[in-house]
Amino acid sequence: MRRLAVLAGTLACLATSACTAADGAPPEAAPDAGPAACLDPAEATRGSVEGTPVWARFCPGPERHLLPAEVPSDALTSHLELLAGLAERDAEDVPAGWPCHLSSYDEGAAPLLADGRTYEVQIGYADGGVTTIVGATDPDCVGRFPGTGAGVGGPDGLGVYGLLMTAFGRQYADRFEDAPAGTPLVCPEDPEDPSAVDRDGASASLDTGYAAGMRAPMVLPLTAVRGIVCTWSPGSSEPVLRELTEGEAERVRIGMHGILGAIADCGASEEPVHTAVVEDRTGTRRAVTVDDGNCSSVVRGGPGQRFGLGFPWLDR
Repeated sequence: MRRLAVLAGTLACLATSACTAADGAPPEAAPDAGPAACLDPAEATRGSVEGTPVWARFCPGPERHLLPAEVPSDALTSHLELLAGLAERDAEDVPAGWPCHLSSYDEGAAPLLADGRTYEVQIGYADGGVTTIVGATDPDCVGRFPGTGAGVGGPDGLGVYGLLMTAFGRQYADRFEDAPAGTPLVCPEDPEDPSAVDRDGASASLDTGYAAGMRAPMVLPLTAVRGIVCTWSPGSSEPVLRELTEGEAERVRIGMHGILGAIADCGASEEPVHTAVVEDRTGTRRAVTVDDGNCSSVVRGGPGQRFGLGFPWLDR
């Protein structure tokens, strides 16, 4: 029952702009920032998420993954209370096949192969142990502890990757004051060019991030606070606009960092095209298009820049 109560509290926090300590003050950073880099997997074998986390770090190196997702390059030392949303799963609860399939991961000796973008995260606990979790970024996929059949999941709609990305987004947001753009979010004139509505706020100065295993600034490192989705029906030249909830906008932001990176060309069919535009507290905006008429291929950038199949982070 305690686990269920903690998880319920975590989900309530995720639905709001921030979680606070009992006295109403923002949670303080843990004094232990953890190691400067990820440990060798053989040294991070604590096969549990029970306990008090004191730091977390993504391990994006190409030697560990075939298709690493875009992740922060820093350690997580605040908002660690969100990690109470992680829960251990039995082996039979770990899904197999697309998009969650992972190949063997034997003591870190072999690269992690997957059908989609992958992540590896290490979490340090107050007892001195370090847990490693590997998995695919899709929010419905369950991560697992290397070397065992056990799994670990996150809240519905986020999964392990999404939960960690939300915690990091809040940690970065704490560094900035509110300075929204002050103008309405708008749809791009051409959904094939979603970057036409991108805007840079103060958060664009952050250089944290790895993309495809190489150092590169993240698309949108801070938590999203608002968003819209524009839907073009087949044959329509004008989109229908819907405002996203804060939680929906945050899911879109997370998904922008886990786009598969493949080319999709399945031929046209009579399905809608959607563009989601999201903004953080400093006014930085980013947009992504999902063409459901072409295998739900994803456009993130200018015309012709298609990046993969499907975008499970957007509620149509």
